[in-house]
Amino acid sequence: MSTALRFKNVWLGLWIFGMLLGVYLSLKPGIVKEQIIPHLDKIIHGFSYAVLAIFAACIFEQKNAKLAALLWLVLLSGFIELAQGYLTSTRSMELADFVANCVGITLGAYVASRCNMLRMIERVFS
Repeated sequence: MSTALRFKNVWLGLWIFGMLLGVYLSLKPGIVKEQIIPHLDKIIHGFSYAVLAIFAACIFEQKNAKLAALLWLVLLSGFIELAQGYLTSTRSMELADFVANCVGITLGAYVASRCNMLRMIERVFS
């Protein structure tokens, strides 16, 4: 039985779409609202990057490719924070957002190291 992903190109496309969506949502003018749940934005940051990291770690099975993809997510997160601070007037650069993103990437990579969730989804729907 092959362990390769059957729909690797689909997963890769969804991963790229997720990153592009994240860039768009991070740079578009924000709506300033009082948060009902303290630090909810940090939870959303961490969760979003955890999902992206799970995709990356499951798509790229070779160790070097996996590490490069995860490093790319860290760099992307940093670039987005810098862009929020220097290229927008409605967003702010926050170290706490970057830290939340990195925690999410770490947790996502850990989850993916325990099981390839994309492979599990393919098995369920095949």
